[in-house]
Amino acid sequence: MRIYLNELSVQAQFQDETEFRQLLEQLMAARVRSPSLAGIRTTPYLADRPVSHQRNVRQVVQSWRGSPIASAVLAWVGRNGPFIEADRLVEDEDLFQCLGIEVTDGGLGEAARRVKSGESVFTISFPGGTPNFAFSPLCVVHGFEDAPLGTYTVENFWEMEAAVARALFEQGPATNWREMIEEARQRFPRLDLPNALYEEPRLSREPFDPIIRDRFYVLLEYLNAYMCGRDDAGNEGPVSLEILQTHFHGERALFSPESTTNKRDFRNQMTFPDPNGGDNIFAHYHGKISHRVFRLHFDWPVPAAAIRLKVLYLGPKLTKA
Repeated sequence: MRIYLNELSVQAQFQDETEFRQLLEQLMAARVRSPSLAGIRTTPYLADRPVSHQRNVRQVVQSWRGSPIASAVLAWVGRNGPFIEADRLVEDEDLFQCLGIEVTDGGLGEAARRVKSGESVFTISFPGGTPNFAFSPLCVVHGFEDAPLGTYTVENFWEMEAAVARALFEQGPATNWREMIEEARQRFPRLDLPNALYEEPRLSREPFDPIIRDRFYVLLEYLNAYMCGRDDAGNEGPVSLEILQTHFHGERALFSPESTTNKRDFRNQMTFPDPNGGDNIFAHYHGKISHRVFRLHFDWPVPAAAIRLKVLYLGPKLTKA
């Protein structure tokens, strides 16, 4: 799977540069979550594309001095790539157009050449502007529009979560505990999922089970959504409160604390190293997986200043007699 950035979709549509920054931050975060998206191909000409009528991408990003994202974007676009030009397909009749614009030398043009050669690709576009590339698929014409040599459809995304989901789907499902944890890191960025989870002997000696994998992801989905629903001060918004009400309370709650007796009798078993190097964490709150009686233990309550929730154990129930 190859992914290309449609740099022509940056076309002076952002009179509020904050909106562009938010979209670019989402794109850079997506590159961390998926190996495929980490390899998204662009062109150095992206730096010269107009964000607004006053400034281009390079000027806007350079104005964010001191920001980690500024350094990451400038390194990606200006030095590290990967760039389209490094392995651009050779095409004898090399003219490609979309929505009345020539796209031959950009990400969309190369994506069309790859589709023409039978490869699996998609593009990511910024929404807005004229023409607006915020739809899929994009129809790319090979040759002149009034005498086309061919027409190729390119799958296109303009919302980062949808692009991440597409990239992860292409990777295929995890088939062992380590792959499961590594995929979970990509899917759930508001959770801290240390290597200790799959290195834990109580899990590693257990045979891998896709039923547990899928149920594990369901539990993580709720925890990740809870974290996303908090504001910067740790206050719980409507989504977080709904998850608490629905899944942390009642006889059939997915998440619950241990009993007073179990907290006393199994305290050592439910105490885990802090993945960030702090003091050991007593984590008796857990998510339930009824299949093979597995449990997922996590740090709770989450400190107000925490950006990510720490998941500390997955494996057979720790409080078995």
